[in-house]
Amino acid sequence: MPSLAPAPLLPAHLISNARLLPDRTSILPLLPKRKVIAEVGVALGDFSELFISNCEPAHFFAIDLFTLHDLAELWGRPTRELFSGGTHSEFYQKRFEDQIASGRLTLLQGDSAAMLASLEDASLDIVYIDADHGYEAVKRELAAVKTKVRTDGWIILNDYVMTDLAGGNAPYGVIQATNEFMIDEGWEMIYLAFHAYMYCDVVLRKARQVQ
Repeated sequence: MPSLAPAPLLPAHLISNARLLPDRTSILPLLPKRKVIAEVGVALGDFSELFISNCEPAHFFAIDLFTLHDLAELWGRPTRELFSGGTHSEFYQKRFEDQIASGRLTLLQGDSAAMLASLEDASLDIVYIDADHGYEAVKRELAAVKTKVRTDGWIILNDYVMTDLAGGNAPYGVIQATNEFMIDEGWEMIYLAFHAYMYCDVVLRKARQVQ
C-alpha cells in the first residue's frame, strides 16, 4: 500500500449536520432546480445527463480536458470504437447538442482550475468536482471554486477516498484537500453519499456563523 499523508480530522461542528445517503444519485433530488451548475470532469456525460434531467439547470458548464480519445482503451472498450473515430469533445457535443444549441450548456476545454478561474465570481450555484484526484489538483480546484460559488452554493466532491482500488491502490488526495478546505474556509459537510466500493461523494455548504 502506498504511503499516504493523513487527512486532518474534521472538527465536530463541520460534520454535525451531515446526513448519509445511499449513493450519489440520491444527492440530485436534494439540490435546488434551475440554478447554474458546473461539472468538472464530465467523462462521457452520464452524470451530466442526470444533473440536467434532475436539476433543470439555468445554465450548465461542462469542464474537462476532453482528451479521453487519446487513450487506447477506456473501461474495457477501444476508444476509437467508443468515439466512432472522433474526439472526446465531439462525442460530448453530439450527446448534448440540443442543450448547446439552446445556449443552456457551455463546454470549457482545458485545465479545470484555469477554466473555473475564467468564470465570473459568485456566478455558480453548484459545482461538482470529479477530475484529477491528486492532492495538488483538488487543492487548486477548490481554491478557484471558493470565489466562483455563491455564498449559499454547494460544492460536491467525487471519490472521497484515500486510494484508487481499481488503479493498483494509487493514492488520491481528495480527502486531504477537502478536509483542509473545510477547516480553512469554514465549509461544512451536509451529505456523504456511499458507493459500492466506497468511492464516496461529499456535499459541502458554507457553514453558518455561530452567534
